[in-house]
Amino acid sequence: MANYHELNHLPQGQVAEYDERLQFVPVSETTSYKGASIEDVSQKGLNHSTTAVTYEEVAPEWPQGPQKIAPKGYIWWIGTIGDFILSVTPVAFFVIAALAIQLEDQPTQNNEHGEGLVEATKLAPTIYPIVFAAVASRFYKILALWSATRSRGISIGALEQILGSQSFAGSLFRLFSVRSHFSLGIMILLTWALSPLGGQSSSRLIFKTVQVSDSKALVYYSTTDSESSFSAASGLQVASTAANSLFTSSLMAAEEQRRSMTDLWTRPRIPRLRDPSNDDWQVVDQAAMTEVDYASLIGIKILGLGNFNSTTSYNLTAEATYNDLDCKQVQTGASVNETLAYIPADRWTTPIYYVDKTNDTTGKRLPGFTDPIGSPDNKRASFFVTSDFSTPERTSGGHLHIMFGSDEGNRTYTLYNCTLRNVPLEVDILCSSPLGCGAQRIRRSKAPQWDEGDAHSPFTLEIPVVANILKNFPFAAGFFDNGSPRYQSTIDNYLRGITQFPFKLNSLSPWPTNVTDEAFSRRFTLLFNTYYYASLDPFTATDSNYSKFPGNTDRIMSQPVYPGPYLSSGYEGATMVMVNNAAEYTRGEIYGLNRHWATILILCTSILQILSLAGLFLRLTTPAPDIFDYGASLTRENPFVPVPKGGSAIGGPERARMLRRMRVKMADVMPDDQVGYVALVATTGVVDQGVNANGEVIPTRALSRLRKYW
Repeated sequence: MANYHELNHLPQGQVAEYDERLQFVPVSETTSYKGASIEDVSQKGLNHSTTAVTYEEVAPEWPQGPQKIAPKGYIWWIGTIGDFILSVTPVAFFVIAALAIQLEDQPTQNNEHGEGLVEATKLAPTIYPIVFAAVASRFYKILALWSATRSRGISIGALEQILGSQSFAGSLFRLFSVRSHFSLGIMILLTWALSPLGGQSSSRLIFKTVQVSDSKALVYYSTTDSESSFSAASGLQVASTAANSLFTSSLMAAEEQRRSMTDLWTRPRIPRLRDPSNDDWQVVDQAAMTEVDYASLIGIKILGLGNFNSTTSYNLTAEATYNDLDCKQVQTGASVNETLAYIPADRWTTPIYYVDKTNDTTGKRLPGFTDPIGSPDNKRASFFVTSDFSTPERTSGGHLHIMFGSDEGNRTYTLYNCTLRNVPLEVDILCSSPLGCGAQRIRRSKAPQWDEGDAHSPFTLEIPVVANILKNFPFAAGFFDNGSPRYQSTIDNYLRGITQFPFKLNSLSPWPTNVTDEAFSRRFTLLFNTYYYASLDPFTATDSNYSKFPGNTDRIMSQPVYPGPYLSSGYEGATMVMVNNAAEYTRGEIYGLNRHWATILILCTSILQILSLAGLFLRLTTPAPDIFDYGASLTRENPFVPVPKGGSAIGGPERARMLRRMRVKMADVMPDDQVGYVALVATTGVVDQGVNANGEVIPTRALSRLRKYW
């Protein structure tokens, strides 16, 4: 008997039969078979004899004699060119990484290359795994073929592990199913794990961020030390009209606006010090600020921000002062005589227009004109203010005091005595678009000109300023003509706590008992400074263009000037503008590079490139036909598949093309025995029939889980 290895060496014209041990012996002579497809046996002239099968069609591509392995035909060249293209594909990801590194810190605006790279990185997570799978699967397949051609060979376990590594899932399944060469399997799994890592790294290479560059710039701001337009009688009526308009507009603003960090004309407002005795910086909490937390409803003007826009901001420190009024209630329900007794003519003399018409013949200047107190020009308000500017204590360096009296109706008054103190500040201001300029921090000024204390200020040094401010303040938001007023003035309403609608008419009434001295002081400080600040620049206050520069008539100073006690030592009628260095911050959107992800991408792509080049090299140098991973390769030397002689040098793809019409099945080729045998067998298309290598029809049987097999 001859075994199945000798099958192809039988004399021509003989076939073999099989026994229980798959050994074959020559049987009868028959027509020699040359091999053909058995797909359509009924049409191909299949002889239904029980001893042999005759074929009429021969596969024309099947080699008729010896040939070289993998001859360099057009198919080989097409495959080689495709492999070469696949081998250089990882270079594209090196290029992406290099461009990302080059793009770092470059501006995003009008950067076409940057936008193109961003779009490329969006596609990379999809493309990278595809390229990685193509390169890695090809490499492991060729590696298995190359390993099998070595003289020492390769173990079946390692061969199966490598052949099954066509994907991460396949590698994992093969590792646990074969259960051999775990170190090799783990290494292959780690290789496949680089695929998603490389894809993610390519998408996270670059990002957009904001870069801030700083420089120095000269900026200007209107100082609160400027001379008031109320310092002289000439033009006072025009100046007071403009100042009254600014004051009224500010007080009529919505509550939200009155709480904001800027005034109606987007100028930064000056906050009040929470603790005037503390010299440390105090942070301004914008969200928690109320209107009385500011010194004034009117801010200071910022000039010279030449590059102010949405990408450029400025940070500067400004010097400012405000008048802080500390008021104590003297009496409520005071009669006219009691009121006049609290303000004797030898102490409360400024402004001097208050007179008692009844006692005018005595020459005494008292703050009563008619009953109730008013002014000689027929203006009427529901309250009055006067000061002790000319007292010896005041002229020798003491604090200025202001007496406030509110008409309660029924010929009675509520009186407050207020001490005025000057509070010099350093204000840290940030100007940014679109918010404008706002105070960020404040602290008590450390400038040497304020070492003399808080008794003197630009307001208290000139008697015309004090007199004209106090004279016009009661009528800043309107007045009543002639006769005794029946309603509370707007300012009176606000000081009483009617802050939401201060312009609403409210009849004269007793002073509210819930108004504390602190609440009154803060409201009075706010309104008094608002009117005083309005008098500093009443004509151009609404021009709040940050980019403008000071005018020719403005007096530019580099340091605050603490004025002397007389006008001649001070301002000479010019608006004083301070100049100071500011930090100019320019924000620009740039591309950032994630260096960690760039490193990962380069590392993963380097390994991918090594696999691609190694795969190309092994393909060009491996002398074996590519028979792994092809179903057609199972027909090689198979005694149950009728194929022509030879063809051992044919690779899997070529064999599949040549045998493309042959039908095969997995079946039991020993159906009549007690123990079966599983094999790949050619089929005639008839149930339970197959064809062996000699073209003989043999009985087969479908596989069953209940049957045993060799």
